[in-house]
Amino acid sequence: MLNIIKNKFNLMEEKVKHILKYGIYFSLFVCYIAVFVLITYQNTHSPDLFYIGLSTFKLGLFFIVEFIICALAVDTIKKQVY
Repeated sequence: MLNIIKNKFNLMEEKVKHILKYGIYFSLFVCYIAVFVLITYQNTHSPDLFYIGLSTFKLGLFFIVEFIICALAVDTIKKQVY
């Protein structure tokens, strides 16, 4: 199963790989902001900061999964059309 997914990523079109790479960078940046907010929560103990940090971290992880799934879907559709 993992070999199939690895082959799909290796055979992906360059434009899609480029968008996927920068999408993952953006998602990791969102996760880093969330970690910074959670570290700030450790110092201030404000419940609002905890929920903001946790929600932002979940959003960043969701973006990573979304970019991977959409990249696979777009690449598959492009290969079927052309």
